[in-house]
Amino acid sequence: MGYATLDAALAFPNNVPPTKSHIVITDTLKSNGNFLIHHFLGNHLKADQHVVLIGLSQIFNHYFLIGRKLGINLQAYKQSGQFSFIDGLTHINPYTQGTPYPPTGTPSTPTDTLEGSKPSDNILLSFYQTIRRHISQTNKPHPLLILDDASVLLMTGYGLDSVSQFLHKLKVLMESVGGTLITVVHADEEGAEDPEQDAFVKSVITSAELILQAEALGSGLARDIHGQLSILHGPQYIPRSTTTVAQSLHYKILDNNAEFFAKGISQV
Repeated sequence: MGYATLDAALAFPNNVPPTKSHIVITDTLKSNGNFLIHHFLGNHLKADQHVVLIGLSQIFNHYFLIGRKLGINLQAYKQSGQFSFIDGLTHINPYTQGTPYPPTGTPSTPTDTLEGSKPSDNILLSFYQTIRRHISQTNKPHPLLILDDASVLLMTGYGLDSVSQFLHKLKVLMESVGGTLITVVHADEEGAEDPEQDAFVKSVITSAELILQAEALGSGLARDIHGQLSILHGPQYIPRSTTTVAQSLHYKILDNNAEFFAKGISQV
């Protein structure tokens, strides 16, 4: 279900990322990394493993419609219990108080909702407890937790230290169950001028075994190339833990696929 050419580049056994690992996806406004989420999502579901997706930037229908184009029926996986979608967007902080909750009993109903609109001494702790409950309920040996995207927490008023601690707890949680954590963060060059945002991106990357960096082409737009993906070993990478080679690839996004190829190789 994933992208075959990206599978070849990452070279994960059975196309599933290593257990107890943290993969960080960084993107920019000009090069959205959302398509990479569906690669890991599809491969993990195909391997009959449990996936928990925390939607901090999009509602369920967004992922469902993209997944359908790629041949992944997230609604069916959600109904079977193999896929859990937790809505982290509609009630992310106290400013969302009064916002209607997603309707129940419909195909787009999330599995759960992160409740940040009600007064609480530690909202991020309640977020963590909700996520932990869904991770602990699975009977699969290698669950996948996707956080899309962590930058939203910082942008909606949660402090750098609190968000960093929240992400660390999630990493420890996934290590304890032999799972994998994938964290998406925005890393625009403009963000480097914001000390807090810059420190946040660096702190997330520090805990990563593998970094997938989606960027726009330095030369501008091209007809057959939509961007560049750098596959980097993170600070926590252990040599020989995987056979993934650090490299930079160009990519092209199609309606129902994405193709990755070496720089300088034209795709028709």
